[in-house]
Formats: sequence, C-alpha cells, structure tokens
Amino acid sequence: NDNWCGPFSVARQMIAAREEARKKREEERQEEEEKENPNMRHPLDELVQQAELEKKRKANPSMTWKPNKITLEEKDQKIDGNTPNLYHKRQKRLQKQKQNQHSNRTVPSLFQTCVKFIVDNFESVESLGYTVDNTVRRAICESLVANGKMNGAAFDTLAEEGIEILEIVDCTSVTSEQMVEALSILIPAGLRALILKHAGRCFTSKAIESITKAKSNGGSVELFAISIGGAYLMKDADIAKLVAVASPTLSSIELSACPFVGLEFCNALGMYYASNVGTKGSCLLELSLQDIPLSKDNLLTLASASDAFQNLKSITLKSMDALDDEVLHKILSSITNGNLEGIDLSNNVNLTDQALSSIRRSNSNGRLRSLQLSGIKNFTAAGLETFFTFDIPGLPDPPTLRYLNLSECEFDAINKDVVNLAITASAVKRQTNKARDSGKSGSCAVEISTMGGLISLDVSGSSITDENMESLASLCHVSLKELKINFCTNISDKGLGYLVSKVKHQFNRLEIWGCAQITETFLDGHCRVDGGGLDIIGVWMAKGSRGSKQ
Repeated sequence: NDNWCGPFSVARQMIAAREEARKKREEERQEEEEKENPNMRHPLDELVQQAELEKKRKANPSMTWKPNKITLEEKDQKIDGNTPNLYHKRQKRLQKQKQNQHSNRTVPSLFQTCVKFIVDNFESVESLGYTVDNTVRRAICESLVANGKMNGAAFDTLAEEGIEILEIVDCTSVTSEQMVEALSILIPAGLRALILKHAGRCFTSKAIESITKAKSNGGSVELFAISIGGAYLMKDADIAKLVAVASPTLSSIELSACPFVGLEFCNALGMYYASNVGTKGSCLLELSLQDIPLSKDNLLTLASASDAFQNLKSITLKSMDALDDEVLHKILSSITNGNLEGIDLSNNVNLTDQALSSIRRSNSNGRLRSLQLSGIKNFTAAGLETFFTFDIPGLPDPPTLRYLNLSECEFDAINKDVVNLAITASAVKRQTNKARDSGKSGSCAVEISTMGGLISLDVSGSSITDENMESLASLCHVSLKELKINFCTNISDKGLGYLVSKVKHQFNRLEIWGCAQITETFLDGHCRVDGGGLDIIGVWMAKGSRGSKQ
C-alpha cells in the first residue's frame, strides 16, 4: 500500500516523484535531440564532444583503466602470428592459476596433515580425548563426511564423554538410539552446545527426553546454544520442552527445516524468556528460523512474546511463507534494547518497502552490521534509496553495514544509486550518542571513516554499473574482502580492473558467474594476475568471455 504513513513513507514518495521527474526530463531531451536535423553540424561540435568526454573521464576514473600488461592472447599472436582458439586461452589461464596456487601453498599445513592422517586411520581411533577442542573435531567430522567415512562408530568416537560442544555436520548415519545414549551421557557431564545438521531420524522425542531427564534427576542442563537442522521427527511439544528446561542458560536457538515446529514453541519462547520469569541469566541473544512452516497467527504470537526478544543481537527469519510487513514490524519493535547486529530476511516473498522502514527503526543505536535481503522481489528502488538516505526526520541514520546481501531482487530495484548510497552509509563515521541525542544529525558534514566500510557485498542479478566499482574503490578499499556480481550485465572490464587496482590485498574473492561481457582484457590484465591471492570465480560459455575457475 503506497499510502502507509510515517517519515519513511513520505521520503519514499518524494524520492519516487523525483525519479519520475528525472526520467521525464530525459525523455523530453531525447525527443528534442531526435527532432534536430542530423545533417546540420556546427564547427565546434567535435570540440564540445571532446570536452564532454574529458569531463566524463574525470567523473568516472575507471574509463581510463588499462591492462597493466599484454594479454595472453596478444602474446600468442606475437609468437606464431595466429589467433589462439578458446580452449588454448583457457588452458593458459588455468596453468597460470595453478602456478599462483602452488606458489602460495607449497605444502599442506601441519593441521591439515594431522587431520588427514587421523581420518585415514579413523577406524583405529578409540578416543580423541576430551582436551581436543571443537575446532579440531569439526574439521575431522567434515573430512569424515567428505570421504564417506561418517558412520555410527565414528559418531561414538566424536561424541565421547567430557566434550563441551557436540557438532555433527551430517547426522544421516546416526540412529535415534545412538543419539539418546550419547545425550544421556553428555548432558549430565556439562554439554554446552548441541549442533546437528541433517538430524532427520536421530533427533526425536526420545532424544529430547534424554535431555529433560537430566534436570528431573536433580542435575542441570547447561546448554547455551542449540542448532537443529532437518529434524523431521521432532514434534512441536518436544522443542517446547527443550526450551523450558534449557532456558536458564540457553541464549542461541537455530532451527531449520523442522516441519512440526509451531505454536507451542512460540509460546515457550514468550513464557520462559520474559523478564518477569525471574530466572537468573535467562536471556535470548540469537534466534534463527529457516524453512519453518509457522502460520501468521504463530508468528504474531511470537511477536507478542512479552519482552522475550528485547536483548536479541541477531535474528534470522528465512523462507517463512507467512512473514509479512505487519508481523516483521511487531517482531522488530519488540527488540527494545537496540542491540541488534544482524538481520537475515532472505527469500520472504511477502515483504515490501514497509519492511525497510521497520528495519531502519530497529537500528536505533546504530549497531546493525549485517543485513541479508536476498530474493525479496517486492522491494523498489525508491524504497531502498530511502532506506540508505541520511537525515530523514524521525528516523535513525541508515546502518553502517559490513555485510550486505541484495542478490536476486528485482533487476532495476538494485541500481547504481541504491548501491552507492549503501556503500557511502557503510563508510560514514558514526555520530556520538551526545550528537545523536541533541538531534543535530543533519547539522554537520558527513565524515568518511579511514577504516573503510563494506567487507562483503552481494548484488548478484542487479543493474549496478562501473560507477559502483569506483565507489567501492574509493570508500571500501581497505575493508572489502568479497564481492559477488553474478549476472550483473552492466559492469565492464574497465570497472573491475579499476576496482582490483585500487583495493588492498585483503580482497580475495570475486564472483562473476553469468557475466558474458567480462573478457580476457580483465581476466588476464588486472594487476593481481601474477601475484595471486585473488580468486575469480565464474565461467561463461561464450567465446572471448571466460572466468578463471570452473
């Protein structure tokens, strides 16, 4: 509804009207140019065109970028006088990449060697020892899964008594009986975190009962984090019981693809995390729900869960079919302490620009650093421009983001103006509380931070241009580590070449899948071809347009 009220709505309508007026002026100017007689030329036309070109080059420095050496194709042409075929060029680039990888990593690390040796001989391992921390156990578990060696016996070895964190990346080979037996030993022994992926058949009512029994037998449940994925046998009442017994210490809850989670779980959060419960230390800091089939009534119950969410630092609500603007507004409004650092609302088809207003209002203390909005098709360019615009009366400043994902939204919604505003907002120094409280947010000039801005940016499938590469090079050159521009057809070799030439060596990953316009001019001519350290991921099946990895 375009008529919803508030300062965000008013600003959005003004920005939309401004864009419409600009488009109208451009159309009128184009019509006037078409009406002019093309045969009538002024003697100074060429000078005027040259002056305009110089002006554009000054405004857009990426236009002046050139490859720092001749491309492999040019080398081959000079050697034998023939243009090499596509396969030959591809092999040349692959050989160069392997040389760089070999020079950067001559031998495996000691840690990698030890993990490989243990996994190769895991059937002979009786115990890892309780002093082996979770970092090592997770690496061993991942390697076991990758090598097809994760089975019931391996689980028994990993889930030995005395560990504080049980993290299994793939539980498909673990039976319900094994999980019950393991938890009945680990919980009384002081297990602190339970992380189970693809929990399927193993995490059932009996597994949760083994946890609740520890408390009923006079012991304690000291879990501070649970992450359960794919537990298709876990009932709503079961997860509610788990929240009930673990709430005094449980501060992080993550559930994904658990089809029977519902109203009882939502009620349990409100019941056991409300401030008036009086349980010492009961404080929910992280909540992540993905592919959970909660109805709108369930979500409204969650939103009205007293003050249970007031201290949340991170909230993820991904692929929630019933999540809309109304529900999101109520949930974010219940996070009253202003400590929210991360929001992930990816793939929620019912969200619109109103959701952006709710997100900005929730950032009252300016602590939001990560925002994931992938796959939300109802966002408009006007709404996103408003979200990242400074000095809107009645609204906090736009967030100083370090991680931003606007991929798979509408092509025209994520345009160069939106992304430039987001980049600028990420690099602006935050005002002090005194300045913010005095209401003088618009009284001083914007000051750019020397620490940079965005660390990771994903704008795949958008209409961004080389101008955005220039903004990143100017404002985020000391911070940017990862950039994903898959299927961004308006970016050229010059834009990417200019970016790579300006950012520091912390920039190590660039994704360009579907960018047919990117050619060997950039892939073989950017300044880090020989030095390595930059992984360019992406390939396009077209002549003259190849990525460096497949």
